[in-house]
Amino acid sequence: MASISSSSVTVASAGTAVRFTTAPTPIKSVLIHANANNSGIVYVGDSTASATTTPPLAAGSSLEIKFRDGVDETAGDLSDFYVDSASSSDGVTYIAVELN
Repeated sequence: MASISSSSVTVASAGTAVRFTTAPTPIKSVLIHANANNSGIVYVGDSTASATTTPPLAAGSSLEIKFRDGVDETAGDLSDFYVDSASSSDGVTYIAVELN
């Protein structure tokens, strides 16, 4: 069974990656959208997400990541995702298909 969740993540201090959630959350897919009002670039990845380790995501851009197209494929975990930004107070919103 699957459910949908959505939220936003804001980077309070540029250069400090922020975790999407601390609760283990198995997911089938996630759509990540850089806030349109961001003043700079954001970086989405693991705990090392930064300008030197992660491709840039410009304001208003989206990134979709799929983990399970078939039943036998491994789920992702939303708690493995982090966002960092070039400017403080920038961030992302996301919508995820969770596996229950």
